[in-house]
Amino acid sequence: MNSTQQTGGFEATVRDFWATRPVRPSTGSKAAGVSAAIARRYGVDSILVRVGFVVLFCYGGAGLVLYMLGWLLFPKEAAPLPGQTTPRREPTRTWVAVTLVLLLVPAMLWMINSIAVLGLAAGPISLYFLHRNQGDRQVTGTSDPPAQATPTGENTWVYPGTTAQQTPPSWDPLGAAPFAWDLPEPQEPEPPEPRARRFRWYNPLALLVAFVGATAVASLGAPGYFATATALGLLGVAMMIGAFLRVGRWPIVLAVPLALVALLSSVAHQYRIGDDLDLGDVQVAPVEITDVQPVYDRDAGTLDLDLSALRISTGDVVRTTASVGAGRVQIRVPSTVDVSAECEVEMGESICLNRHSNGQDVHQSITDLGPDGPGGGEIVLNATAGTGNVEVIRD
Repeated sequence: MNSTQQTGGFEATVRDFWATRPVRPSTGSKAAGVSAAIARRYGVDSILVRVGFVVLFCYGGAGLVLYMLGWLLFPKEAAPLPGQTTPRREPTRTWVAVTLVLLLVPAMLWMINSIAVLGLAAGPISLYFLHRNQGDRQVTGTSDPPAQATPTGENTWVYPGTTAQQTPPSWDPLGAAPFAWDLPEPQEPEPPEPRARRFRWYNPLALLVAFVGATAVASLGAPGYFATATALGLLGVAMMIGAFLRVGRWPIVLAVPLALVALLSSVAHQYRIGDDLDLGDVQVAPVEITDVQPVYDRDAGTLDLDLSALRISTGDVVRTTASVGAGRVQIRVPSTVDVSAECEVEMGESICLNRHSNGQDVHQSITDLGPDGPGGGEIVLNATAGTGNVEVIRD
C-alpha cells in the first residue's frame, strides 16, 4: 500500500494524484478517453465511470464540464521512444487545450450560481476518495529482471538459483561451473483457485432500495415522474458506490428504460396529459360577447378561435385565454377593434399580429389599435402553446 494513501493528509493525496494522474489511453476509448483513463488507473469498470458522468450531467451539465476538465488535465498516452518500452505521456494538444479553456470559462461562470455547483463539487470529491482508496494501484505491472550471477567480492560469486557464495575454480574464470547448471526442472503452474464473488447481495439490495424509495415518494402524493426520477437517482447512487466496490453493473440494465419512463412521464405531467385527455381539433366562432368563454384549453391538437364576426361596440372589453399543450393555437380578430395580445410558446413559433418569433421560451406582448386607430371596442388575448405554434391574425 502506498504510504501516501495510508497516512498522507489532503495535500499529500492531491500531490500524489497529480503525479500519478490517469493517462488517456490511445485505444479503447469512446470519446476523449477520460472515463477509460480513470477506470484503468483505479481498476474500476469504465461503464460505471461513464454512468457517473451522465448522472452528474443531470446537475445542470456539470458532468460535461468535468469531462472537459479531465480532457484538459489528463495527459495522452503516446508511443514509446526508440529503445524504450514504456509509453510516454503527452500533454493535451495546444489547439484542443485552447478550445476547452474557451468553452470552460463561460460554462463555469454560469454554473457557479445554479444547482450545477453540486455536481461540480461531487466530481472532484469522488475522485479524491477514489484515489485515497485505490491510488496505490499500478496501471501495468513490471516483471523482475532475470537472475544473473552477481559478484559479491573479489573472486566470490552467487550463482543463479543459489544463495551460498562460492569461488569459481581457476579453470572457470567466468563462473560457469557445472554445478551452476543443475537447475530445477520446470513445473506446470498450479491453476489459480476460483475467486468467490464478493458482495453478491449488492445488486438485489440496490434494486430493493430504489423500489422502496420510489414507493415511499409515491405514497406521499408525489407525481409519477417524480417517483420514477427518485428510483433513477437511487440507482445512480448505487452504481457510483458499486464502482468503488467493483460491483453494481447490473442496475444499469434497469436504469436505461427507467430514464425513458421518467422523461415521458415528466412530459406528460408538464402538458397535463392524463386520463381525461382533450385531444383533437376544435373550431369556435362566437358572435355575441356573452358567447366568448374565458378559457379555451386543449391538451393536444389545433384550437381555432374565430372572433372576426364578433359584435363588439366602443367601450366593450372582451378577455379570453386560448391554450394548447402540444399543437397549434390560431385566433382571428376583427379589423377595427383594439387588440392587446400576450403570445407565449415554450418551444416553437409565434406570429402575433404580424410579429414573428420562434425558438424556445418565446414571449411576445403586442398592442395593436388597428387601421382606424383607438376605438371600436377592445379584445385582450392570452395565447399559449407548450410545443407548437401560436398565431393571432387580424382579419
